[in-house]
Amino acid sequence: PAARRPLCPAPTAMFSAAEYKEINSTSKRRAASTLAVVGFVGVVAVAAVAGGSMLGSSLAAMRAPAVAPAIAPAFAPAMDHRRVACNAQGNFKRRTRKTLEKVDMPTDITVLGPDPLQRKQYYPKLQDAKGAKETWFVLDAKDQVLGRLASLAATLVMGKTNPLFQNSMNMGAHVVIINADKVRVTGRKYTDKLYKRHATGRPGSMKTETFRDLQQRIPERIVEKAIRGMLPHTRLGREQFKQLHIYAGEDNPHAAQQPTDVTYKISSPAKKAYIKDRETVQA
Repeated sequence: PAARRPLCPAPTAMFSAAEYKEINSTSKRRAASTLAVVGFVGVVAVAAVAGGSMLGSSLAAMRAPAVAPAIAPAFAPAMDHRRVACNAQGNFKRRTRKTLEKVDMPTDITVLGPDPLQRKQYYPKLQDAKGAKETWFVLDAKDQVLGRLASLAATLVMGKTNPLFQNSMNMGAHVVIINADKVRVTGRKYTDKLYKRHATGRPGSMKTETFRDLQQRIPERIVEKAIRGMLPHTRLGREQFKQLHIYAGEDNPHAAQQPTDVTYKISSPAKKAYIKDRETVQA
C-alpha cells in the first residue's frame, strides 16, 4: 500500500544561522541605543529641576527685605533662618518663599506681651488673667439707654478692650454700675416690654411683668438680664458674670478699688471718646 501523507508537514527553518545571528546583534544595538537615550533624558531632567530650584532660591533672596542690616552685628550668630510660605499680592494660587530671621531678644529687655520679632501668637498666662481682674471700671446708668449701657458693660466684663484678649481666657475686668434704677429705654418698651420668669419651674407657673413694674420692684435685675444675654452661655460666661456689680443708687462699697469712670463711652462718638482717652492719659 502507498504511504499515507502526514496531516502536518514537518517544520522548516525560516532563517539560516547567519540570519539569526544578524537579527540578535541588531536587537542588542537597538536596546543599547534606547537605554542611552533614556539615561540622557533623565540627566537633563534632573539638571533642569536643580537649576530651577537654585534660580527660585536666588530670586527669593533678592526679593526678601533686607532685615539683616537692621539687626546689630552682635546678634548675628543667634540668627536662625527659616522659610515661611506666604501669599504674594493676593494671588492665593501662586505662593512665594521668603526668608525671615529669627532673632533672640536681648537679656536686658523685658518683653511685655507678644514678641514682634518671633512672629508667634502670644497666649495669655494665668498671671496676665489675674492682672486683668485687678482693673475696675464704673458706669453711671442715669439717663442712659439700656442696650448701649449693657453692650459696653459686656465688652468690659469679657475683656475685649484688653490687648491680650483671648476668648478662651477670662481677661475681663470688674464693672460697677450705679443708678440702675434711672436707666431708660426707647419707644414703647417702658410699658410694653415684658419680663417672664418661672416661679417653680412647673407648667403654668410662669410670671409676667412689665418693664415699669420690674423697675420699681428690682431695678438691678433689668440691667443684669440685659448684660447676661450678651455674655457667653458657658462656664466662662458664668465666671465673667460674677465680675459685674450693679447697684440701684449711687452708693457702692468699691471705692477702695478706685474704679475708672468710663461713662462717657456709652453714647459718645468714636472721635469724642478718643479725645477723652487722650486727655485722661495726659492728665
